[in-house]
Amino acid sequence: MELGMSLEDYLESIFVLGAGKRPVRLTDIARKLSVRKSSVVGALNKLQSENLVIHERYGDVMLTQKGIEVASKVYKKHLAVYAFLAEVLGIDDIAANRQACNIEHYIAQDTADRLDMLVRFVRSCEEMTKLFKDEFRNFIEQGILPFPCNKKEVIMITLEKLHVGEKAVIKRINCDLPIKSRLLAMGIVPGAEVILEKLAPLGDPIDILVKGYHLSLRKEEASCIEVEKK
Repeated sequence: MELGMSLEDYLESIFVLGAGKRPVRLTDIARKLSVRKSSVVGALNKLQSENLVIHERYGDVMLTQKGIEVASKVYKKHLAVYAFLAEVLGIDDIAANRQACNIEHYIAQDTADRLDMLVRFVRSCEEMTKLFKDEFRNFIEQGILPFPCNKKEVIMITLEKLHVGEKAVIKRINCDLPIKSRLLAMGIVPGAEVILEKLAPLGDPIDILVKGYHLSLRKEEASCIEVEKK
C-alpha cells in the first residue's frame, strides 16, 4: 500500500499525538503539521477509505489496528534516521528531526533497521560513544577522516623505472594514439601483470614478460606506460 509522503505524515502525526491509542483532535493535527483544518479533513477521508483511521464528522480521530501498524513503521523509520543524524553525525536536534521527516519516506525498512543497529552499537560502547560525540564530530567539521586508512601504499611509476625482476600491474597508457594502439595490440593493457626481465647494456631497449610473452620495448615507449609496483 503506497500512501505517499503527505498521508504518511498525517498518519504518523495522529500516532504521535495519540500515543498510538488515544483520540486526537483535528485542531492538534492541523497545528502539528501547520495546515488548515480543511486539509486535515481531506486527508482523513483518504485515510478512512484505506481503513487506517476512524473519523466521524466533527469528531476526534482514532487509528484502526491497521493504521497503528502502518503508522508505527513510519515512526520507527523516523526515530532510526533521527538518532543516526543526531547521535552519530552530531546534527542539532531541530535539523535532525526536520531531515528525518523527509528521509523516512524514502528509505527501505531494512535500511532503517541497520541504522538503528548502528546507533544501538554506538550507544552500547562507551568509548565509541565518546569518540562519535566529541572527536568524530570535530573531524567532520574539519572535513577530514578521523582514522588512517591502513591501505597499502600505492607506488605508481613508469615501466622503464622498474628494476630487473620486479613485477607491476599496468594502470594507464599515456601515448599518442598510433603508439598506444600498437601497445594494446601487443597485450600491454590496463590490468595486465608485467615483469621486467632484462635491460640492454645502455638501458634501451627493455625486455618484459606480459601474458606469457616476451616483448622488447624502447625506453621511450615504456616511459608512457604507468604501472603499480606489486
